[in-house]
Parts: sequence; C-alpha cells; structure tokens
Amino acid sequence: MPDTNEIATTLRERRRELDHNHALRGSTYGSALADVVDAALIAAFDPTSGCALVALGSYARRELCPGSDLDVLLVLPPARRFRRALSHERLTEQLWYPLWDAGFVTGHGARSIAESVGLAADDLDALTALLDVRLIAGDAELAQRLETEVRSLGRSRADRVLRDLADGAAARRDRPGRIAEMLDPNVKEGGGGLRDLQSLVWTDIVLGGDGSLAVLIERGAVAPRDQAVLASARDRLLETRVELHRVNGGKSDLLVLQDQDAVASALETDADALVRGLAERTRSVGWIVSEAFAALTSPTDRIVDRDLGPHLRVHDNRIEFTTGDAPTALEVLEAAAHAAELGVGFDRATLDAFVRMTEPTWDVWERAAFGRVLRSGRRAVSVFEALDHAGVLVRLLPEWEHVRALPQRNAYHRFTVDRHLLEAVAECAELLDLADVPEPRPFDGLVARACRRPELLLLGALLHDIGKGLPGDHSKVGAEIAKTIAKRMRLDSEGVEILVWLARDHLLMADTATRRDLSDAETVRRFTVGLAGDPERLRLLYLLTIGDSIATGAAAWSRAKAALCRDLFVKAAAFVEEDSAAPVVDAQRNALADRVGEPATEAFLAVMPSAYVLAFEPDVMALHQRLVSERQAAVVCDHDADGRVVVTVAAPDRSGLLATVAGALTICGLAVHDASLFSTVDGMAIDVFRADDSFGRVAERGTDWVESTVGAALDGTLDVAAGVDERRRYQASPTKPGPVDIRFDLDASASATVIEVHCDDRLGLLHELASVFAAAGVDVTVAKVQTLADRVIDSFYVRDATGRISDATRLAEIERALQSALARQGEVRR
Repeated sequence: MPDTNEIATTLRERRRELDHNHALRGSTYGSALADVVDAALIAAFDPTSGCALVALGSYARRELCPGSDLDVLLVLPPARRFRRALSHERLTEQLWYPLWDAGFVTGHGARSIAESVGLAADDLDALTALLDVRLIAGDAELAQRLETEVRSLGRSRADRVLRDLADGAAARRDRPGRIAEMLDPNVKEGGGGLRDLQSLVWTDIVLGGDGSLAVLIERGAVAPRDQAVLASARDRLLETRVELHRVNGGKSDLLVLQDQDAVASALETDADALVRGLAERTRSVGWIVSEAFAALTSPTDRIVDRDLGPHLRVHDNRIEFTTGDAPTALEVLEAAAHAAELGVGFDRATLDAFVRMTEPTWDVWERAAFGRVLRSGRRAVSVFEALDHAGVLVRLLPEWEHVRALPQRNAYHRFTVDRHLLEAVAECAELLDLADVPEPRPFDGLVARACRRPELLLLGALLHDIGKGLPGDHSKVGAEIAKTIAKRMRLDSEGVEILVWLARDHLLMADTATRRDLSDAETVRRFTVGLAGDPERLRLLYLLTIGDSIATGAAAWSRAKAALCRDLFVKAAAFVEEDSAAPVVDAQRNALADRVGEPATEAFLAVMPSAYVLAFEPDVMALHQRLVSERQAAVVCDHDADGRVVVTVAAPDRSGLLATVAGALTICGLAVHDASLFSTVDGMAIDVFRADDSFGRVAERGTDWVESTVGAALDGTLDVAAGVDERRRYQASPTKPGPVDIRFDLDASASATVIEVHCDDRLGLLHELASVFAAAGVDVTVAKVQTLADRVIDSFYVRDATGRISDATRLAEIERALQSALARQGEVRR
C-alpha cells in the first residue's frame, strides 16, 4: 500500500517549488503543475482496481494555476470487474488525501459511467466538465468510453447545450462584466475571459468536432484567422491568472486595482500596458464568441431576407455586401447605419470586404449615414465594435487608434476610453429620444427638443475624451483633435467651432455645478462667458454633461448632481437670453412672499446676502425665515427627495460654527456632500448640510437623535473633537495615500476667495478642514464637497475680517496650515 503521507509531503514540496519558480508562466506553469499532480495520483493509485482515474476541466487541459481547484474523477467499472479486496471508498481516500494535505481544493468523485452520464444529462456544468477528460492512470478503455458517451450525450442535445452556452456567455458580459470594461476584471469568468474561450471549444465538440474549432470554422461561425487571436488571448490570460494567484495567494480571479502593479511587474510590463493588452485581447474574444453564437443560433425575430439597396442586403440577421468590388466609404457607412437601425450584425465576409473600402470624402451623404449610426444610440455600440474588430473604424477615424482599449485605472470610470465614448453617444441619443415623448415632457426632453443641431451633440459625445492618453490636458488636446476631425468631415464653420468648444469645455458645467456657489451671480456670469451668448451651446453642453456623467459610472451621476446641473442651466439661460438673473430672483422672491407674506419676506431678505434668494426652493426659504426670526439656536433634520439627510442649523453666528456642526455630523456617521452657509447682517447664521447616511445610523436612530447631537455640540455639552477621534479609531488604515493639491481661485466671487482641496477622502475631513480655517481666523461662507470614489474635491468660499483674501502671504499661510493638518491625520480616512 502506498505511503500517502510521503506522497503528500512530496506533492506539497513540489507545488511550493513551482509557485516560487517565476520562470514558469502561464501554460508552462499549468503543464508543470499538472505533471506534479499526475505523479502524486499515479503513486497513490491501485493499478489492479479495474478503475480509471481521469482529470477533468482545467486540470485535464493542463491549464492549472496556483489557486485552481482540481477536478478529478474515479471512474468505477461494472461491479463484477471491481477488485473486491479494496473498496472504492478506501481507494478514493487513498487518492484524495495527498491532494488535501498539499492544500488543493478538489472537485472529486467516484462514479460509474452510467452515473456520470446521468449527472451530465441534468447539469450543464457537469456536462461541460466531462467534455474535457484526460486519463491519469488505470483502465484507458473505461476512460475512453466515458468520453465517448458524454460527448454523444452532448451532441444529442446540441441545440439545448448551444443555447445554454450562448446564454452563459451573454450573462458573463453583464455579470461579472466584460474584462475590457471592468476596473477589477475577473480573468476567468469575465466577458472575453477564459470561460468564454473554453465555451467555443465545448461548442465545437457538441457540434461533432474535436475541440480544435474546425467545425465552427467550417460552419462560418469562426474565421480561420480568429484562431491566432484566441490563442494569443488564452496565453495572456493564463499568464495573468498564474501571476495573480501568486500575488493574492490563489484567493481570487479578480485582477483588483491594488494587485495590478505587482502582476504587471511579474510579467515584465507596467500596469497600464497589462490592463490595456488584456482589454484589447479579451474584447476580441468577446466579439468572436458573441458572433459565433449569433451565427449558430436563430433568433425568433430574425430578418430572413431583405434588400437594402445596391450591393447590400440582410440575410439571417446578417448584413451582406453582395459584390466582389471594393466598397465605397458610403456603402460601408450605409451598411453600418442599417445594422444599427435594424439591430443586426455583419456577415464575416462582408467585414473582410469592408477593410478594402475607398477613403471617405465626408460629403453630405457620408456624414448623414454616419449621423444615422450615432443617432441609433445603444445599438450603435455593437456596430462600432464590429467595425473596430475588422480594422474599419480607424480607417474612418484614424484618431480612434490611440483610445482603443485605453484603460482608465480609477474607481470613477467603469469603461475604457473608447467604450466610454460610445456609451456617452448612447446616453445622449436617449436624451434626444425624450424630445419625442408626448406632453408633458420631462425637463431634459424639453431641452433636447429645443436643440437646433443635435448632430453636434452626438459628435461631441463621440469625441469629448479623444485627447485622453496623450500628453497634456486631455480637454485642450482633444479640442485640437476635434478640430482636425471636424474639418476633415467638412462641417460648416459654426459646427467646427461648437464641436471644438464642446471638446475643450465638456467638464465646465459639471465642475461649476459641483464646485462653485450657484447662488453667486459671479459664478453664473463666469460660466456663461464661454457660451458666447448662444443658447444652443448651453443646451448642447447641458445634455453632453448628463450623457458623459451617466456613461462614466455611478460615482459621476446622482440626483443631487442632476439637480445642481439643472439649476445652473436655468440660471445660465436667464443670463444668456436676457443678460440678467432678475427674472429668476423676482420669481423666487414672489414665491416666498406667497408663503410667509410680504412684510416677513422684505424683513428676511433684507438681512440675508443677495445670493441667498437663488440658493433654495421657496418652501425651504420659508423654513429658514421662521428659524432666523426666532433668534435662537435650532436644528432641523429631514430627508430630501434623493434620500439624503438634510440638516438645517440656525444659530447666532460665531467663529468655528462650521467645524462644530461638521464634527457633530461626523459623530452621527454622516458623510457631508454639500454645505450652504449664510450669515445675516444682524448676527444670525443659517447653515444647511446635505449628507449620506453611509452607516445607516440615522435610519436606525431617527432624525431626533441627529438634532439632539448637533444641539449638544452647539451648546458645548458634547466634546466634538473627542467624539470625532473616537469614531476614527474604528477606521481602517489607508493604502498608499494620494497627493494633496490645494488651489486658489481669486476671481470666482466678488466677495470671497475660493479654496479647493483635492485629497484622499477620510472620516471627519470637513470638520478637520473647517477647524483649520477657524484657527486661521477665516470664515467659510459656502462649502461644497465632491466625492470621486476615494478622493474628494472640497471647495470653500472664504473671507476674513478684511473681506476677500488675496494677499499672497496670507494665502501661503493658509495653504501651509491645510497641508500640515492633512499630513498630520494621514493615517485615517472618512
């Protein structure tokens, strides 16, 4: 009887050697580990048992990685042939023990062929696992019979298996998501990953092939040249997965952001190149897999045959180019427009023919066809992907090459640059669709309906980030690229000018809305300077801001940001169209008078700053009027329409009030996103904070608890500094801290200086910064917090006893104090 302890010890030592031998990468490592495991199992196997010991899955394919599970099956012979002296339970214990002792997670079993086939008949995962079978030891004839019967089963149910495999591939594109588009991609289960690659092999087998894809090529589902693309992707994915498991101890197939540098270094590259290379390869895999399943399955709503004009037709949901001549650029663009509008794909031979197209002249017909593609919105994405895969897109837009699969390695963006641009086009097209919604139209639909040149919105969406990946400010660089493209497309002079402006200033509205005080007339005036008095520019920028933000990801768009952008749009429209904010001011004042009466309105607005009347809705101003008129400290906590907690504080004005309230809100577990602070001429303050209940404490303990906590901070019965320190004790230590950047804007307001603090987010940050300002004798009149994943941009409107701060020495002192405070508390986060 073999010594299982000795076998386990040898296996453990050999495995450790392989894991530390970094010369072994990818498939080379996988083969070496498979050999080591084979040797251990052969040593533990009883050759007289009459059984067959087979490897399944990645072990059978010799594609093991350090953290791979081992799928092994002991195939039992008919009872009459089994060696009675040794039960199969004893044999399996003898086989599996060394694997467990060496640290492997196993998927193991002991079954007859009939039992295995029965299991495969009811479970797709079991079936596909048994499509990959490799004999390790024992009865070769038994192993061959297992493979033959399972493959026969798969082929008898080919239609069902094919549908299941196609559905699985489609599901992976959504969850866990496409590798090319994920910040933390799953290299095994992600769209375009190892599972997708293997699904093609399984498909080839159930259709009668041997897994070489010959049958798929014969059926036209895969092109011969695709094999090299797929092989290259498999090699890189295996290399990445092996090194990833070495870095994370085999715990996960997620290539998370913090592991990317280490994995890239092991592969002798940098993280950007690693992620971009994976994106390029897996995007091709995903497209090939999607096209293969589309060619092999028949949708219920397919277009069987339809002529689309000279040389173009749809056949079985595939657009075909029906002549052997080189297509013109117009024919390619017309085909793309039809594909997007009908929601169909391209015949592979047609895509090959498109590569030979003539150079575009961008006459009115070509521009119109290209515009139809963009206007198709969401359906245009797959069309662009097909043209990109075939190398046609860069023929139409050479500048696209440098953004192809370009990663954005931060938690703010969810897509590569090129996919983000296509998603922005899709989102903007959906906004234009709102223009056709029957009355009453939503606000964004009204803006879209008023657009005079919607084609510029879609082109602006396609090109707004075209400068990313190149040296310099991507907006300025992108504006020059957009000018080149616009002129090549032969846009009219107005179109060129607006497209260039959109590329250069596409962040203007979002930045202004989230970082500046929209109740300050100077904010709106400065914003409108770039509009050149053109309401169309304002409409286009507003819609592009929405489309760009939604396409960026959840961190870039919220109901609160939408409200800020809409507020800025309305106020800017008043400036652009009437060169005054007076109509909006008058409307706000009259609405307040309707609620509290004319005398109370006159008295209240007389003591408030002039900017106040534009900052809040009339119902909110009515609450403020009541609180201020009572002349005592009061706290009101409620929720807004977005579910955010709104805390309103009325109190006698004093230095450090912002720091006190912000600290109290930190103690309550609230993450402040916005603070509007106003002081009356007769010594009262009305401060409004909007915050997220990130830890659910307000939901659990109620708004009364927040009001009492803030009240205790105001009357001094709560030690705010001690409470904030106590909350910080439970925060995890950060990874490598990001840079701190402090910027001053002396022209944003006539009455205050704007200080922007760009730094890592952390617990109690607003309280900390406000404390610095209070210690420096600086009053904060407005505070706006913009959170971008784990980074923040906090903007403060400040002034001191002399008014707006502009002295360079004084500003340098404030900057040093802020830097010192942030460095001193670098070990904690909000």
